[in-house]
Amino acid sequence: MHFTLLIAGALLPGELAAALTQSLETPNLKARLARATLISRPASSRGAAAHLDWLAKKLFGQAAPVPTAPYAYAQLANSPAPAFVWHADPVHIEVARDHLIVQSLDTDAPTHEESNALIVVANEAFGAHFELVDISGRWFLLSERDWQIDALPLAVANGAAVQMPGGPYAQIWNRLHNEIQMAWYAHAVNQEREANGARTVNAIWLHGGGRHKPLSPIEFGQVHADATEWQGAAEAAGARGVSASAGVIDTSLVVVETPWAARQRQDWGAWLREITTIDRILAAHATDSIDLTLTGDTWRTFALRPFDRYRPWRQRTLAQAFTE
Repeated sequence: MHFTLLIAGALLPGELAAALTQSLETPNLKARLARATLISRPASSRGAAAHLDWLAKKLFGQAAPVPTAPYAYAQLANSPAPAFVWHADPVHIEVARDHLIVQSLDTDAPTHEESNALIVVANEAFGAHFELVDISGRWFLLSERDWQIDALPLAVANGAAVQMPGGPYAQIWNRLHNEIQMAWYAHAVNQEREANGARTVNAIWLHGGGRHKPLSPIEFGQVHADATEWQGAAEAAGARGVSASAGVIDTSLVVVETPWAARQRQDWGAWLREITTIDRILAAHATDSIDLTLTGDTWRTFALRPFDRYRPWRQRTLAQAFTE
């Protein structure tokens, strides 16, 4: 069997990679990377979240950013959105000394009841032409018109200084967003969250907007991912979109994004645990051929083949493999 394994957030700056890989108990990963063949790497890097660039090319056939929201919506709702649709992720924006920082609420996400209450208030501000909806715990903004707004994916913006959206409709969005932020500031939901030590939901991060349409066929028969946008994109391209833990088949693409989230939080204990999980995947597929793509701010792909064990002259270290 031959499949592709993408590990987002595996690559690190040199000194950090050297320090962390010393603590890794990953004998399968160590052995297979030591003798693997480096088959591709980019000529240049945009400098952030290279896995999004890689997935944009492989699943959408174009450069990032790509309209991921309509495919996430379709996968969760079992049908395409009837309008132009955006990811509208609830976030916490923190005030630093001279800038604002975007924080994902992945570790203390609003409950279903909290989401409903905040969405009602937001929709009152939006009026008739826009609608904020919660589909299986993911927030989306539906629009009658095709908005052109330039905004970073939350995977890139998370933990970083705020870069306000640009583009022809950014001013309209910023005005509506300000109204929502003011309405949420004193809302009972946020007062209770603050009293309980949870971060308040004080902003919406809009990104990945577009309309659902078929995508060109891809090289993978099945795409395994936790993010529904990648599952939905696979379905739109004629492949199957399944969970990251589903059984691998020939020509599968397995997308593992949890190390990226740990890297963004600088939670290196979690990063080590996630990389150790990769070792177990390799142990279960010791005789399979795997194209292993490691990403960070850049990416590289290694060909792991069963006959690599006959190449003892290759002695790549984990630190070398994981260094950007």
